Amino acid sequence: MTRNTWRLAGYGAIGLAGVLAAAFIIIFQDGIVRFFATPRAPFQTVTPPPPPEYAARGAWLVWPDGSKRLPADAFYVHSTTYYRRQAWNAPINDENADERRRMIAAPNEAGPFLPVANIYGPRYRETTLYSLFTHKYDGLAARRLAFDDIRRAFEQFLAARDPARPIILVGYGQGGLHVLGLLSEYFQGEINPLRRKLVAAYVIGASAPAEYLAALNPAIPVCDAPDAVRCVVSYVDLEPRFDEEMDRVRARSLAWETGAGLKSIRSDNLVCVNPLTWRADDAYAPADDNVGAASATGIAYGKPPPPIARAVGARCERGILIVDTPKRR
Repeated sequence: MTRNTWRLAGYGAIGLAGVLAAAFIIIFQDGIVRFFATPRAPFQTVTPPPPPEYAARGAWLVWPDGSKRLPADAFYVHSTTYYRRQAWNAPINDENADERRRMIAAPNEAGPFLPVANIYGPRYRETTLYSLFTHKYDGLAARRLAFDDIRRAFEQFLAARDPARPIILVGYGQGGLHVLGLLSEYFQGEINPLRRKLVAAYVIGASAPAEYLAALNPAIPVCDAPDAVRCVVSYVDLEPRFDEEMDRVRARSLAWETGAGLKSIRSDNLVCVNPLTWRADDAYAPADDNVGAASATGIAYGKPPPPIARAVGARCERGILIVDTPKRR
């Protein structure tokens, strides 16, 4: 990957995350809304939707058409698109959720990587919105079920690709948590062929505790330069006014355990790579350094959106990417 390629992917990511994170918090942080988003029955009493059959293309949100020979293969796990109360995990054929996947998630989240990678992105039984607010049994069980789908999809991805090609992992929101699970299950070991082919893992909008990465064997470093490889890029971005949400993110991270278990941990050492500088430090990057934020919502998948230059500045503070409040235009 070249320096310019790395920066392209990073700028595409902040364009999406800066918009969606603020909207998510504004809409859903209120306790009343959380109450009305709570599934109506405990996880154990709800029959989950049938598992996807990943040998069928219909189980995939995006799959390369083979028309281009690109440098790498990317495995992409989309963010939360299911908001209903009927179940803890979404059926992959839910029409409203699938429209959000196709029209919002895939263009914004996978789109920045299209110039450099063949992208494989599964539909999966994602957890419903409310599960993001709880670390109790129901929410954790729903996440584990979702990760079971991601594991099976990743196995299908591995079977379909040329093992000699580089790999990029991309996960947004709850998809970022699942990418951390893949790193633990598939990328440990110094002589692991997958580890050697890993370009980078993007964990965007999900907390990545540095101690979790350090505990892997061998430790996976943070990408702290544009040309760094076999490393992790991560940030949770918020505007300065969301200080309570920043504290919540630091206090309530999740980490995978052996056997696909999950535990809640507090971490004041979350990975934060500033996509405007590609550094993991606390230096402020002003809006003048921002080549362009962008939103691909409503634009056909595969077509780049027009960038808005100098949209926002950003800096990392205790593991959170604090993004300037965008000015009205």
